[in-house]
Amino acid sequence: MALSRSSDTRLSVSVMTHPDRLADAARVQRALGPHADVRLAVDPVPDGPRTALRSARLAFAQASGRNATHHLVLQDDVEVPDGLVDSVLQAIGTHPDAVLSHFVEWGSRTAVLARWAALTGASAVPVINPYVPTVALSLPTGLAVRLGRFLDEEARDGEADDQAVLRFVRTTGTRALVTVPNLVEHLDLPSITGNSGHGARRSAGWGATLPPGFDATVLEVPRLMPFFAWNTGTALVLDTADDVPATQRPALECLVEWGADEERLRRVFTGAVEATSAGRDLFGIVPEEQFHAAWLTAVAMGAVQRSQWPESVADLAVALKAPDGPAAAALATLIPGALRVFADVDALLRHRDDLVSIVSAGMVWGAGNLRVPALPPA
Repeated sequence: MALSRSSDTRLSVSVMTHPDRLADAARVQRALGPHADVRLAVDPVPDGPRTALRSARLAFAQASGRNATHHLVLQDDVEVPDGLVDSVLQAIGTHPDAVLSHFVEWGSRTAVLARWAALTGASAVPVINPYVPTVALSLPTGLAVRLGRFLDEEARDGEADDQAVLRFVRTTGTRALVTVPNLVEHLDLPSITGNSGHGARRSAGWGATLPPGFDATVLEVPRLMPFFAWNTGTALVLDTADDVPATQRPALECLVEWGADEERLRRVFTGAVEATSAGRDLFGIVPEEQFHAAWLTAVAMGAVQRSQWPESVADLAVALKAPDGPAAAALATLIPGALRVFADVDALLRHRDDLVSIVSAGMVWGAGNLRVPALPPA
């Protein structure tokens, strides 16, 4: 039977999997509980080219005929917390017509927005990646059936399922959002789709349940967005109104324009590191220059936050004093997500509180000392 949170919203579930990962899919199925309406979408051509697209087609098509208003598709490498179905139904209640991603990986463009949402109190962010995250995706049942048909008839050779989903939402004019906090975590299982070289792809910030204040607020996308390109190790500032390589600028160049001094930035960074319990031992996990480059992203985030949401800056330090709160959880993932191909992320995460302290020092300094020029909205 389809699970419901009210008489108006009922949820069916499909789990994308491969014959080699049936044990993982069964783990997800068990975690959802005995009353959940869960089906497995098993890759019908397991020896074919590596892709998630074949099981995705099945997973979305399985929404048909199940007496549900909405359909949730999970991949088999997620960690399912207690109460996931109820949290998904709660999120659906705030945006019943949207495609909702309940996970965004910690090094993506959308992850930057998710961190700002955690710091400003928004409950969702628009998807601005060049794909829609499909690790955990819910949508209206009719739309899910149409998406399954689209993936079967319109997907291009070699196209990733998440890129095809982006084309679908654009074609249909459907809003694609990410819930904040995320509702699942991505496990580091061996990739069957060729993503092993991408490093660990964990959540930008997840919680077992939605917070009491979860509502329909969606973060407004700022015109300028700091972003650390995890594949090249480059700190950038993007123009969200025209996000192409030609408009991307080095973060340090922008920070200097906004009032920073390179030597002062280095001193603030070094001081923030040395003030932690691990101190300069952190440079044994990740080289100092790469750490500093990723930290510049935090400085720029603080400056943009002051420009875009000035009322939130006064609460920044207070929010970060709650070590288990959403703000600290979101900032703890910035450095590991940025440097996941350059450093041992598990070693970094053993210093979680130190990372939060270093990142927050950068954000607070950027908010207090830099001024971003006013630009038209994205």
